[in-house]
Amino acid sequence: MKRLIIIPALLISIFIYSGCARNWQDPDTSVAAVNISIADLLLNRDIYESAGVRVIGRVWYLTHGAVIENEDGSEDIYTTFVIADRKGTGIEVYVPGEAPINDGDFLRVVGIYRKQFQSAGDYFLNRIDAVRLETWKPGTGYWIREYEFD
Repeated sequence: MKRLIIIPALLISIFIYSGCARNWQDPDTSVAAVNISIADLLLNRDIYESAGVRVIGRVWYLTHGAVIENEDGSEDIYTTFVIADRKGTGIEVYVPGEAPINDGDFLRVVGIYRKQFQSAGDYFLNRIDAVRLETWKPGTGYWIREYEFD
């Protein structure tokens, strides 16, 4: 009698727990990020240092196949570009590998913001190490509103 109750209870619990399981996300392409305008990001460098950010804008100064030396001395190939908002405020973006984008594309960039101090030229080298690039189409609200995000 107990066996007749245990087997259905076991099957029901398996179905319940399998329904509660979350989908696995690759940590290389998922990052907790905050929507922020490029201007606000540059005004609040200290707050967003090493934080996940999500910015939108237009691609300018695209360079495919840039070879950059890492901290450990190895060289990697990157795609670099500047993403600029509607007012022309821009920030550099580094994407590992060859990104399938063109100058003038509208993108949403998800990545980690890096603020690095340097002693010559501009004192801060601001950049986003991109984790994910998403195509984005601006609506009317993007051009009318003061902030970039709908």
